[in-house]
Amino acid sequence: MSDQTPLYSALVAEAGKKTLRMHMPGHKGKALGAFKYSDIFEIDFTELRTTGNLYEGVPPISEAEELAAKAAKARDCFFMTGGSTQAIMTAMATACKPGSRIIIDRSSHRSVWNAMVHLDLRPSFLFSDMLAPWNIAGPISAPAVEEALAGLPEASAVVITSPSYFGVLSDISGIAEVTKKYRVPLIVDEAHGAHLPYIAGYGCAVGQGAQLSAASAHKTLPALTSGAFLFSDGTYGPVEIRRKAVMFGTSSPSYPIMASMDAARAYMEGEGGRKYERIAQAVRELRGIINSGGCFRALEEGDGFRLDPARLTVDVSPAGLSGYQAAEILESEFNIVCEMADKRNIVLIITCADTEDDLDRFLRALTEMEGRRKKSFPGNGSYVNHESDVPAPPVPIQRVMPREAAYARREYVRLGDAEGRIAGENIAPYPPGIPVVAAGEELSSAHIGYLELIGFKMNKVIAILA
Repeated sequence: MSDQTPLYSALVAEAGKKTLRMHMPGHKGKALGAFKYSDIFEIDFTELRTTGNLYEGVPPISEAEELAAKAAKARDCFFMTGGSTQAIMTAMATACKPGSRIIIDRSSHRSVWNAMVHLDLRPSFLFSDMLAPWNIAGPISAPAVEEALAGLPEASAVVITSPSYFGVLSDISGIAEVTKKYRVPLIVDEAHGAHLPYIAGYGCAVGQGAQLSAASAHKTLPALTSGAFLFSDGTYGPVEIRRKAVMFGTSSPSYPIMASMDAARAYMEGEGGRKYERIAQAVRELRGIINSGGCFRALEEGDGFRLDPARLTVDVSPAGLSGYQAAEILESEFNIVCEMADKRNIVLIITCADTEDDLDRFLRALTEMEGRRKKSFPGNGSYVNHESDVPAPPVPIQRVMPREAAYARREYVRLGDAEGRIAGENIAPYPPGIPVVAAGEELSSAHIGYLELIGFKMNKVIAILA
């Protein structure tokens, strides 16, 4: 007899593995603070006189939002139950006039691209240098934003991502000075940075000068999946923002999700914040240990950029491993699941729900993996996997604007047969959901070769414009 509850059964089985979860959601399967996850059915309500309405700005939801804004040092906060995707779309719809030009970080999440489709926005791009040897995008600089705005002063907004999936932080305060000079709003996708206001020396992007920012509570705080905050500096009125939010979210938002966000904020202002401070220091020490003598290389802060203190990115390619292989070994042999892997790196999300014992468990596994590679590659300890040195492809040529591409007539072909064609969809590895080629851009042989190197199959069927 087949399983009558396949999804529920799969989740129960996964929970029973006692896996070390180095991935989102930030609660890591642990009930932290006041919110007990076993109580979800008891507190799953709808809009009642006593429970309020998310889109009307009334208590008790508005009271919880005010407390979250105060904790992040923002003027306003709006709860979202559609994740940072809903928050980003709401922010862009609030700040940008449909049909206008916009300046975006080329490494933006696909939600930014989808917002451009909905609003018929026309993008110009910001680029950053690649950080070696990890082959990941570095921070967006204030001079780069200045140059972009000088060439497009009529831009309706500047949208950047900070922190990145790999933990790289951009200079928000410096960028905000530039955008204010040009009187252009700054929107920050800080989906991976909801914890930063609770660690000394870091903070919310709005508190650093942005007009709007989106932070996923579920990624790095002990909150349920799909919970996110939209922070505002008060430039746009709450009524206006809520009117836009309902356009991109369900009219039946989840009260348990909102309750978990409220409880997570309260927890972070006390015990959770103290735990984050301790685990952030432990991560800094772990990076140093990894880099002290082995062949793996953890991303550390360098000249010109800062890192999310709780994110761990490790280049495993010097040991002859791809990130995919390392992640598979960690899961199959050590019961440790990473957040993501690419051709040369593994990425771990570490939160206040993790302990120093958890980090020790990961380090022991990493050390054992490294020891095996040394036996496989006897020599001086440098076992460079040249296959992992995948240079970024050229920037695709934009042939059609995002909205036109989304609604154009299309056909479907194998990726290997798509050279010279215009993409009808965003072609993006997920995670992190950053398009290599976006809808409306031309696929060259270089892009197809790059996609194959990072794991796409040439027989994968994709949409292209007819």
